[in-house]
Amino acid sequence: LYCKSITKHFTQFIWIQKTMSDAIRSLSVQFSSRDSVVSRTQAANGETGRRVSALSEHLLGLTNADLFEDDEDTNTLIDEDDEDANFDSVYVPNDMRCLALIAHNNMKGAMKDFVDAHKNLLSKFRLTGTNTTMTMLKSVLGEDNPNVFYGPTCSSGPLGGDAQVCAQLVLEDIGGIFFFMDPLAAHPHEADIQSLVRLANVHNVMLVTNPCTAHSMIEMLRLALENGRKDLFPSFFLTLESPSVAAYQAAQKQVLLEKSGVEGKPSDKLRIEQLESQLETLTSKLGAFLKL
Repeated sequence: LYCKSITKHFTQFIWIQKTMSDAIRSLSVQFSSRDSVVSRTQAANGETGRRVSALSEHLLGLTNADLFEDDEDTNTLIDEDDEDANFDSVYVPNDMRCLALIAHNNMKGAMKDFVDAHKNLLSKFRLTGTNTTMTMLKSVLGEDNPNVFYGPTCSSGPLGGDAQVCAQLVLEDIGGIFFFMDPLAAHPHEADIQSLVRLANVHNVMLVTNPCTAHSMIEMLRLALENGRKDLFPSFFLTLESPSVAAYQAAQKQVLLEKSGVEGKPSDKLRIEQLESQLETLTSKLGAFLKL
């Protein structure tokens, strides 16, 4: 009986070992096949997906060597005309809120390069911004170009231009802002700048503050316009708000209830304070009367 038991357990062990070996071989084949497909896909896409664009090199100062070091298939630049090729947008400019472009003095050169590189895509929006940036936009895109739609031209930043953009934003006519900010210079209108950034965050509006982010965001906008993807840039169509707004409004409502009660009636706490104040006044007057 002991020998039979040993034989039975040994047989079970051999069967389990064989089953596990078969499973491992199956998984190995699957992973090998998947890696082969991935490799073929990468090889097929390598000539476009692994090259730095001419615009990246021009606007950001990047090269293939910077991005990919010794990787293969990275010797050719994507043509600028192909990257900013004209296309049909699902939405017309008047369907969307304005796109604002602003640049501080030391960033105006970078903004001009950005606009010049992406003029076909930017012309799909109604464009607004501060005075100098709008003047530059019109020089690049054409002031009388019937295919370009301009929104309001605001004053220069120090003269209230950022505040005017703020006004457009809270009046629900700004969908996104490309604001090339200079982090190394002092600005006389710093309060206006901070107000614009704060309100953009309060209203959950797309806000881009440097060329690298703008370079990435522009590709998302092209995808959204070509494919009718409102979900990728909803602030151009809808009034949004920061998640913190609900908490703020709840706190304000609580303050209002504490001060005035429900439906404008004084709360018990406020009524007591009023009665105590009246009693103190009467006591004071009575004391003065008794002294007479």
